[in-house]
Amino acid sequence: MINKPDYSRSIVNIVSTILKHFGCETQHSEFPLEGNFEGFFKNSNKIVVFLIDGLGYNKFLKVNQVLNFENVLKVSSVFPTTTVAAVTSWFTGKTPQEHGLVGYILYLREIGSITNMIEFTYPGIEGNIFSGLIKKRLHRLENVFDVLREKGLYGGVLTHSTIANSGLSYLIHRNAHIMTYYYMGDLLATLKKRLTEDWSGVLYIYWGHLDGLGHKKGPDSEAYEMELTRILRELKGFVENYLPPDTLFIMTSDHGMVQVPSGENHIIKPSDPFNRVLSCPPGGEMRMMYFYLQKKHMQQYIVDYFQENYPNATYFLNSKDAVVEGLFGTGRIHPELYNRIGDVIMLATGQSAFTYLYSGGEERLAGLHGSLTDEELYVPLVLIRR
Repeated sequence: MINKPDYSRSIVNIVSTILKHFGCETQHSEFPLEGNFEGFFKNSNKIVVFLIDGLGYNKFLKVNQVLNFENVLKVSSVFPTTTVAAVTSWFTGKTPQEHGLVGYILYLREIGSITNMIEFTYPGIEGNIFSGLIKKRLHRLENVFDVLREKGLYGGVLTHSTIANSGLSYLIHRNAHIMTYYYMGDLLATLKKRLTEDWSGVLYIYWGHLDGLGHKKGPDSEAYEMELTRILRELKGFVENYLPPDTLFIMTSDHGMVQVPSGENHIIKPSDPFNRVLSCPPGGEMRMMYFYLQKKHMQQYIVDYFQENYPNATYFLNSKDAVVEGLFGTGRIHPELYNRIGDVIMLATGQSAFTYLYSGGEERLAGLHGSLTDEELYVPLVLIRR
């Protein structure tokens, strides 16, 4: 089923709630906290936001039958349901159409090429030939840390040592106090120490290993469920023993994912006939692609090609219509948005996906995201106070 993100109950609105708690101005409404949830922010000097990449709401509920986290909300992610768009919204408090980072692979007019937006490389090819150029051409984004700093508040990020200040992190962590970890024990030891220190503000923690495992094994695998259970059990033990009374611990995610059977993950190549109407290879994700057309009227050719060759596996949108319909959110449209989302958007339906062979060495992954099914779009938000 294809859904539409709810930008009144989304991760963007949670960021607004956090910032407004500290007296900061935001461009979006607060998340409508009701009943028992209204009091969680009261007298919270420190807020820790623990982002577990790739954790969908329904997957969390299944594991939580054993772990019994009590205060859980269902929150909408953004479109597309991918790390680049959603994590950027977490760190900026802006919708994708405002911040402009709308996919894993994007055509960047600034450098005249498609680009892997997490690693700053050409898709499918290792190496940093683009990295320095992108850092020169793209502006680092205004973010939550800028807003907190203006109020004299702390804004920090605790992330894995391999991704600090690289690619996407470089764009979205401007003015943050950055700390790194190697393993979960290291992360928790650093957090324990940081919570004993005197500060007021927000600390983000990013955990990406579950998403990596989900891509390899799939979110329906026993490995994914066991790893998720382990992570949540460790976090539960930590907050029960070490969370100070003045601290709100928020455990959440950026997006979920779906299991993609091997036979439903379709390989498409630069030599396939549809490429002749494109001005460059497609962008986006394996479950959500942007097509950049040589001429606008060629949209129907793309639609017909995929519906004929992959029946019942796709759903198409005109890119401008998707913006007008609010899929990318509300607010001021980023000046490069239309260049980056191309002319037509293809959403994968059900458990289908499309692996484009940019270099020929791409993997056929078991767990993917980017489209708008329930499993991809909704994430948990767990609020914990002692």
